[in-house]
Amino acid sequence: MPISQADLAELAKVSLDEYLRNIPVDNIGTEHPFLKKLLSKRKSFMGAKQNIVENVRKEYGSGFKWAYGAEPVVFNKRNTTESAAFPWRRAVDGLYLEHDRLFGNGIKVREGKRGAHKLEQNEKVQLINLLNEQMEALRLGFLERLDIELHRDGTSSADAITGLDAIIATKPTTGIIGGINRATATYWRNYADLTLDTTAEGDLSGKLEKAWRACIRNGGSPNFILAGSDFIDAYKQEITLTQNADAAKPKTVDLGIGTATSTGLFYKGIEIIWDPIFQTLDTLETPETQWEKRCYLLNTRYLKYSDDDMDIVTPTRPHDTLALYTMVNLRCALSTDRSNAHAVLAIK
Repeated sequence: MPISQADLAELAKVSLDEYLRNIPVDNIGTEHPFLKKLLSKRKSFMGAKQNIVENVRKEYGSGFKWAYGAEPVVFNKRNTTESAAFPWRRAVDGLYLEHDRLFGNGIKVREGKRGAHKLEQNEKVQLINLLNEQMEALRLGFLERLDIELHRDGTSSADAITGLDAIIATKPTTGIIGGINRATATYWRNYADLTLDTTAEGDLSGKLEKAWRACIRNGGSPNFILAGSDFIDAYKQEITLTQNADAAKPKTVDLGIGTATSTGLFYKGIEIIWDPIFQTLDTLETPETQWEKRCYLLNTRYLKYSDDDMDIVTPTRPHDTLALYTMVNLRCALSTDRSNAHAVLAIK
């Protein structure tokens, strides 16, 4: 038996909704640690003219002074805040499935209202299996590209969002981020050190300590550390393993610590998370400072991801094309209200 075009579109929408429903928490694998972290703290926005606006405190404007006797008090008008505007953008992806491909799998599509035709049970199972594969591929492809773009600096497209590479820049003394010029606004600069020398003993740990203190000075301790393969390997080499001798107990040392993106390596009690996307970015961009050599000290209290939830659309097919069309839309933005609370480091 055939299936109506209307029923097919509804079935595709329900199937895709099932795949995307738990994206904010459950459906992200450990191979996307940055995206997983952002989605776990996501903020929903109902609408904005063009930007996500963060209020930034740039100074205290204090008029503190010592006084004695009749020394007059100076009253000053304080201008302590600045607005940082991060434009939201719409991410889209879609697929189409030709009616002839469905026919080749034993499913015939007919024009008509919902309920006009009814599939046999074996036909329904075959159709669901085919749709599930298409929807799974759409979901995984969308999330992978979203993760990549959230890492980048926003120059890959005129419609791309401002990503990690711009907000926490390897060259933080230049550029306009959120409408604020880093060349003049020193408070709007993240910490950066790209000179960690793996051939000099203690250089990596010393400069990591310096970066950590800079972050604490400007907002508190980082709570998320993200790094590439080369940095993690260098960090592991710098660790000195010490043990107290105990003849009564056997000793085992496993150099293959960690699982998946969890490295089993820590700094100040925070685990260093390996980000596999760094290798993909090195292939896409060939950057001056390779992603695989980087380490990000992030304070997620000041790094915010916002979106308006997934919108699933099944457009009416064109009059001259026999196919099923399905698409997803997501408006999102990455923003910060304290740039100097973060740091990026890299080995030479």
